[in-house]
Amino acid sequence: MRLVFGPDDMEGYPSVRDRLRLHIVAWARRSGLEVEPSLVAAALDHKHGVDGRLGHWTRAHVADALAVWFPRTVALLEDDRDAVPAALHALIGFLAEQDWLDSRSDRPEDLHAQVVDSTPALHDALDDERNHDLGTFWAVQMLRHGVATADPAAVADFLNRVDAGDVQVDRAALEEIVRRQRVEVPEPTAVPLPPVLLPGAATMLAAADSSVALARLRAFTRWIRAGRALTRDGRLLLGDARAVADALDLDHFSRDRARTADDLPEITLLLAWARQARLVRVVHGRLVQVRSSAALLSRPIEMWRRAFEAVGGIGEHFGGSNVFGAPSLFGMSLGEAFPILLQQLYAAGGDPLPVERFHRTVRDSVNQRMGCVVDDLAGDVEQRLWRRDVTALLDALELLGAVHLEESLDGDNHDELAELAGRDDPDPTLVSLTPIGLWAVHEMLTEAGVHAPLVGEFADEDIEYVVVQCSRLRTDVAEAELAAWVTNRGRRAAAQEVLRYLQRAEVPAHRELALYALSRTGTPAREAARQRRSVGHRARVDCDVRVRRP
Repeated sequence: MRLVFGPDDMEGYPSVRDRLRLHIVAWARRSGLEVEPSLVAAALDHKHGVDGRLGHWTRAHVADALAVWFPRTVALLEDDRDAVPAALHALIGFLAEQDWLDSRSDRPEDLHAQVVDSTPALHDALDDERNHDLGTFWAVQMLRHGVATADPAAVADFLNRVDAGDVQVDRAALEEIVRRQRVEVPEPTAVPLPPVLLPGAATMLAAADSSVALARLRAFTRWIRAGRALTRDGRLLLGDARAVADALDLDHFSRDRARTADDLPEITLLLAWARQARLVRVVHGRLVQVRSSAALLSRPIEMWRRAFEAVGGIGEHFGGSNVFGAPSLFGMSLGEAFPILLQQLYAAGGDPLPVERFHRTVRDSVNQRMGCVVDDLAGDVEQRLWRRDVTALLDALELLGAVHLEESLDGDNHDELAELAGRDDPDPTLVSLTPIGLWAVHEMLTEAGVHAPLVGEFADEDIEYVVVQCSRLRTDVAEAELAAWVTNRGRRAAAQEVLRYLQRAEVPAHRELALYALSRTGTPAREAARQRRSVGHRARVDCDVRVRRP
């Protein structure tokens, strides 16, 4: 039976909760205990909401459930109070007997002791109706007056009688609850970033050495030499622009027709990029090398990272449709949108994402900022200009070697892309971070104080938690994470824990990952796993049969 769920995994949980509740109630009855099934389910719902780990219980979890969560969210009358600790005792007892408490849980005897210690706090909290939330407050009032809460007419009649003063409720407590809930606006929960497998130094060095953009930046910086004259508005002289374009073999179709340096888009981008990366600067009307960057030209990885970080500040030189520093079509400049793109790509862990998802995220962000649907205000021509700029941004990142671009060849996803785009001609481009791009974004996130886990983050966790988390990861990352877990546990202890888990594991993908972890503990363990799987299957069938018997 599955005991670990992710924050977005709402489909599988209800059926598991109902099965687990039946097992716990049956176990309690065999043990001579009376428990209220709805309160067992409520305790499981609480733990699912906290961290999704039904088998992970500490004294702090028990104390919070009794002193805070049950009084606030579960409608309880005076006669129901003792049933709450009884339900928690049964839940803990069942998990302990089945050996389903995970390795990071407190000892069962300590958990039972905490139930006893926190029961007075439960009673105290229930005595003060201000501890309820608004729904629980009214549910308690209706239970006291025998109102059928499932009957809308009865509920409406009861509320009318309260308004008329025929039924007395604690108005002071109600006002405090309403005031508190107005203040307690929950902040949106950030989705945790997945662990990533970063490339080694040799891989990054090879990527930096093969970067086309880095080679051009290096050659451009060296071409500057002692300095190059600029026009009054900061452009290269046309002769110099043509000379460097010829030297670097760029702007093939623009060289002969160009009337100013701005007519050479690749050279214009290169100049802006070199300035933003602090490789060159303007001094008294001349473009000169930055002295401190001279040594950087022979350190590929450091230079690559500086070029990558400079991308977000290049501005209008990507596409030319926007004035530098001014809002773009959607009220968001490329500089603002760039971190959104990187965050999405990093969260994908290297898997390709449709660029239309990025467009949708930007539009949703601006809609929220503006308080309206900006798509209704933007013409098709303006949207195409924005898309042109984003395409140029992605092309520059690909030129640097930070992303990989490809086109979706699966016609089945056209409708999905069209829905994301809100148009019949969606962009089929898929974009993903390369290994060195993944490393660079990880460095940026870490420096910004964002928790960006690496492989090995779950080494101290219970095997089921590791398996569930790994089921969302790329195969290479998942296998590296499981290998790190086995190394941290030790082969013998890891094999024993995996074998216990396999007795109840039901999700095929989870079993497959657990078996991979078992394979890392040694060959004999694999044969033992096959035997234990057979025994575990029979045990699950027997357990289900016992629960279903009247």
